[in-house]
Amino acid sequence: MKKMSTNELTKVERKKFLDATKKIYAHKLMQTKGFGILARKAKDEKIKHLLLRINADETSHAEFWFERIKELGGKQEGASKTFLRDWKVGFMMRILGTKGFLEWTLVGEEEGIRDLAVQAENIADTAISEAWSRTASDERLHLERLKTQVLGMDVWEIRGGGGVRDMIFGANDGLVSTLAFVVGAFGAFTDSHIVLLTGIAELFAGTISMAVGSYQSSKSELEVLERESQSKKVKKGMTAEEEREELIKFYQTEGFKRGEAEAIVDRIAEKKEAHKQIDTLEELGLAPEELGSPVKAGVLCGVSFGLAALVPIFPFVFSISNWEALIASIVGTLITLFGVGAMKTIFSRKSWFRSGMEMMVIGASAATITYIIGTLFSLII
Repeated sequence: MKKMSTNELTKVERKKFLDATKKIYAHKLMQTKGFGILARKAKDEKIKHLLLRINADETSHAEFWFERIKELGGKQEGASKTFLRDWKVGFMMRILGTKGFLEWTLVGEEEGIRDLAVQAENIADTAISEAWSRTASDERLHLERLKTQVLGMDVWEIRGGGGVRDMIFGANDGLVSTLAFVVGAFGAFTDSHIVLLTGIAELFAGTISMAVGSYQSSKSELEVLERESQSKKVKKGMTAEEEREELIKFYQTEGFKRGEAEAIVDRIAEKKEAHKQIDTLEELGLAPEELGSPVKAGVLCGVSFGLAALVPIFPFVFSISNWEALIASIVGTLITLFGVGAMKTIFSRKSWFRSGMEMMVIGASAATITYIIGTLFSLII
């Protein structure tokens, strides 16, 4: 593709274009890294060849976008940023799952393309506007093919984020329930030692309960999927020739002659052939039903609960007044809740501030209610 014209852009326009192209380029590099990891792990030569071909195609697209970045005055990223991105790819593939990670990168790239298209429409120079609009349109078409033909995505959503769900759920419950318990106990007894002991008991009980509950939940999901899978296998017991003959007979009953029915079935078979790539990649665990291990789910949920539960309990370890320990517990927990809420937007792409505030308000509300209940309990006793 020929070099894009950027000389007529204003400083603000150039900055907005550069931000959009950097976003596309970053997600394209992560896709390339992800497919490369899968190719190295693949044992089947056909699958390996397919993944390497996809990787090479995405690498070519990444190089195209880097050229656009240079035209806009951008620079080559440093080694530290490359290292952090590669680490992020490995981390997110483990947490989101293979399919979930690749869908996440595609969603991010699509957002960058949309930003680019919006900026192109706002450019006064017609030639520049049309050139960048075509570039955004071409990349969107490529993205659509990758989305549907490789990942089999029908909608823009992450369906492999079980690890994220387990960690966020465990951490949120550990913070909110333990803070509520600690504040309620303080309202009832106003004794740091009692609060500390009961808080530790709550930590261990909650950690075990969350781990076992998450394990059982994940295991039940897998058992349901296995039953569905077995049912599908029974239905698919026919050979390809038997299936073809059954379809031919069906179309004959609809009024078509034998030759016409055969032609229709052959066209259907050609379309099915185009989807073999999706079936091949599903052998690598890219199927939408990717849920992960029940043991992994239990460990993630339990550990995240236990670590988070330490935050509201920790201030009561120190030799400070009862009220100082309570205030430190509440402030520390609310700050952590805000951080957890903001962090999950790495995966959900929503407003980090709104997400953080939402989790913080929920935690504060739970603590207030349990403190009132604890105080009333102490008055009754």
